[in-house]
Amino acid sequence: MIHGMLQVTATTLAALLYIAAAAVIVVRLFRGDERAPARSTGLALGGAAVAVHALIVLQNTWLGPGLNLSFFNALSLVAWLTALGLVVSALFWRLEHLGALLLPLTALTVLLALAAPEAATIPRGLLLETHIIISMAAYSLLLAAALQAVALAILDHRLRHHQATGFVRMLPALRTMEKQLFTLVTLGFIALTVALGSGFLFIETLLAGNMIHKTTLTLTAWFVFGGLLAGHAIYGWRGQTAVKWTFTGFAALALGYFGTKFVLELLLTR
Repeated sequence: MIHGMLQVTATTLAALLYIAAAAVIVVRLFRGDERAPARSTGLALGGAAVAVHALIVLQNTWLGPGLNLSFFNALSLVAWLTALGLVVSALFWRLEHLGALLLPLTALTVLLALAAPEAATIPRGLLLETHIIISMAAYSLLLAAALQAVALAILDHRLRHHQATGFVRMLPALRTMEKQLFTLVTLGFIALTVALGSGFLFIETLLAGNMIHKTTLTLTAWFVFGGLLAGHAIYGWRGQTAVKWTFTGFAALALGYFGTKFVLELLLTR
C-alpha cells in the first residue's frame, strides 16, 4: 500500500498536518475565538493527519505474515490511537486543548517509525491481536489522561496564583477538566483490566524472563489507577492529588511496556 518514497512522502505529510493542527490549537488558546482560525480548521487538519497516519500504521504494523510492533511502530500506533480518540472526542466535548501537547508528539512518533525494522516481531493470531488492540487502547486512553493531568496541573497552579490570563481563559473550567480526567482514567482502567485479563491467556509469555518486568509494572499501574478511582469515589480526591496519582500510574505503565521494549530492542541488541 505504501512503499519507498511514497511511504516517506505520506509520513512527512502526516507529520506536517499534525504540526499544522497543533499550531491552530495553540493560536486559538492564546488569541481566542475571534482572532484565530476557526475551531473546525484545527479539527479538519487533525482528522486529515489521523487518516494519513492510519495508512502508515496499517502498512508498518498490520500488513504482512506477522505483526510488527517494534519500539518505534508501537509508539506510532499508540500515538495514532490517542490522536484518533482526541479528534473524535473533540467533536462532542472541549478536549482539543490536549492537541497542543499530543499532536506534536504524534508527529514525532510517525517520523520515528521510519527507523523501525521491517521484520515482524509477533506471530498473527486472533486472540493475540485482540489482546494487543485492547492493550494499545488502554495505553492510549491513559496517555490522554496523563496529558489532561498536565493541563489540569497548569490550570490549577495558575488559578491558585491568581494568574487566570492568557491561554487559561480558553481552557474549560477546573471542575470540567477534573471530570474529563476521571472519565479518561476510568475508561483507561477498564481497558487495562480487560487487557490484563486477556493477557493471562498467554501466562507463560507473561512470566517469561523478558516479560516479568513488563507484567509487574503493568500490574503496579493497574493498582495505582484503581487506587485513584477508589480514593476519588470514597474520599473525593481531585486536583493535585489526582494529578500525582495519574502521573505515577502512567509512568509505571510506560516503563513497563515502552521502557522494557527500549532496553530489549535498542540497548541490548547493539
